[in-house]
Amino acid sequence: MKISLNNIVSTCILSGTLWIAGCTSSFDDLNTNPDSTTKVQSSMLATDIILDMVKSSYYWKNEFLVKRMFWGEQMDDEQYNRFGKADFSGVLKLTSAQKMVELSTEADKDGYTGLYYFMKGWYFWRATMDTGDIPYSEALNIEEYVYPKYDEQKDVFKGILSDLALAEEHFSKATKAFDGDPFYNGDPLKWRKATNVLRLKVLMSLQKRADDTPELNIKEQFAQIVNGGVLFSGNDDNLQVVYSDLETNRNPYHKEYTRSIETFAATNMIVDPMKEYKDKRLFYYLAPAQALTDPTYLPEGETLLQPSDWDAYRSVDVAGKYDIEMAKISARMHSRPNDVYRLSYTGVPSIRLGYADMNFLLAEAAERGWIQGSAKQYYDEGVRASFDFVRTTVPSQYNNGVEITDADIDMYLHGEKTAYNEAGTITDRLHQIWMQTYLAGYFHMSYDAYYDFRRTGYPAFPINPDTNLNTQNDKIPMRWLYPDSENNYNKEQLKIALQRQWNGVDDVNNIMWLLK
Repeated sequence: MKISLNNIVSTCILSGTLWIAGCTSSFDDLNTNPDSTTKVQSSMLATDIILDMVKSSYYWKNEFLVKRMFWGEQMDDEQYNRFGKADFSGVLKLTSAQKMVELSTEADKDGYTGLYYFMKGWYFWRATMDTGDIPYSEALNIEEYVYPKYDEQKDVFKGILSDLALAEEHFSKATKAFDGDPFYNGDPLKWRKATNVLRLKVLMSLQKRADDTPELNIKEQFAQIVNGGVLFSGNDDNLQVVYSDLETNRNPYHKEYTRSIETFAATNMIVDPMKEYKDKRLFYYLAPAQALTDPTYLPEGETLLQPSDWDAYRSVDVAGKYDIEMAKISARMHSRPNDVYRLSYTGVPSIRLGYADMNFLLAEAAERGWIQGSAKQYYDEGVRASFDFVRTTVPSQYNNGVEITDADIDMYLHGEKTAYNEAGTITDRLHQIWMQTYLAGYFHMSYDAYYDFRRTGYPAFPINPDTNLNTQNDKIPMRWLYPDSENNYNKEQLKIALQRQWNGVDDVNNIMWLLK
């Protein structure tokens, strides 16, 4: 079901029981005592809001969108570049976040207010990144604005950056941890760091407008945040979901819950560079082709291999004809996700904002002259952080007999293809940064790799006109369409926005202001 910003708020701006019954998710994850009070509290709303934001990162079809995985069960539209309608339902959580602040006490108000502004910045950022102009300034004031206008994308970003600055301010003033936070235990400093990392991501997403939109102060804001120093200092700061054996918090990719993971196949987009770079994360990300490591399925003419053999890892063509690639999967000649994803209830933590990714942002900013410091040091630290995360979160029984040592990481950072290319061009170095960002994002970061591709064009998503389902078969779509419910409930304002942006046409190939 697609939900409009206007419809969300109009159905949720009610009181007490109806608010909770109609406008929030199940609270099963809270393990609430049935004998305790059912009166809604700030902590309950905070838990629901945070879980929704962080757990959204594990949606498995994102790996098809960003071309690292191929689905062997059926053709996936976004994998083959058929984009449909966007979904604004995430903004629903902002009504709960407003209520969370209203119910807070003086002692914890700054913490909950910081969380509200963080979530406001987060959800509106995602909505505008997906579609373009969106209702923002009037969207949450339904009593005054029944049909909220669409703000121009530049103004939406002004608002988002202001919201995140307010989040940082309130977290900095908070004197105690707030309740209901399953990830940072309500630690205002941790949330302040996460807010600043999100601010950096938002500013870098504006990179194409950094030189022609002085009112946003993109480079200056980026430098100020970095100079402030309140950023992630290691993987322990990651905003991530950590799974467990508890039935309410198990790894969602486990084959018990995502049965089709048996037909997920790694593509050439991730296997080829990792084999080229001798990147040992390959053995932690993927399982070897079953047909090459199990004599039961060994094809005629092939040699039986060990799981630690590089050649045991095979890919499919992400833009290939479906029946041809499916035949490889049927023959078990593909690498599916590592067994830690498929068979372990604890799985691998799912990162939403991460230390490795932050360092790659800083490396790019240093290369562009936005900040002082060594781009190489940031790049190296990002690579180290990714390798360290992988080797410490994947138990040894799932590493296919390949250990990642400190010496391996050092060797990788001095490799012919992976050592930071200080003698090359800035384009060469940016390509290295973007490729490492892409490799580190495996089953993390939700849509971020698509947003990065759309901004940078790298790594290039392959286009095969014979299989591309986009209406223009020589292009990758640049956005999703507005939800149907916007046409149903806010039609006149939507028409104004479409006319202003693209002469009235809502098309996935339209280029939004952000990317011009």
